[in-house]
Amino acid sequence: MTNPIETYRTMSEAQELTPYEAVQVLLDGALEYTSAAIVAQQGNDPAGRGEAVDTTLTIIGLLQDSLDRESGGELAQNLDALYDYMTRRLAHVAIDKTTGTLDEVQSLVVQIRDAWAQIDPAKEPAIL
Repeated sequence: MTNPIETYRTMSEAQELTPYEAVQVLLDGALEYTSAAIVAQQGNDPAGRGEAVDTTLTIIGLLQDSLDRESGGELAQNLDALYDYMTRRLAHVAIDKTTGTLDEVQSLVVQIRDAWAQIDPAKEPAIL
């Protein structure tokens, strides 16, 4: 499993990623780690689940911190609320013995990633 946070930092420092691409890397990483958490939950591996959930929380935090709340308007507000909701749901995973909560968060990340993929990167702002 690759580490999307380290990839993001390394590539950002080298300025090889545009802000659009950085968000793509983070969303892909969130999907990768929610998948790992689901597998760990199914395999009764609480330590593996905890590590994967922790990384997912970090990624969601990075995405939330990157929101431009001033010029992002309603979209930024909605994403902020959605990221907050996902964070709260992931905190619930420790007491949820099923994969339901993880499946829900993964579904939300898929929806965000799919919507993000519809954006024309040529029209992206210079900064997030």
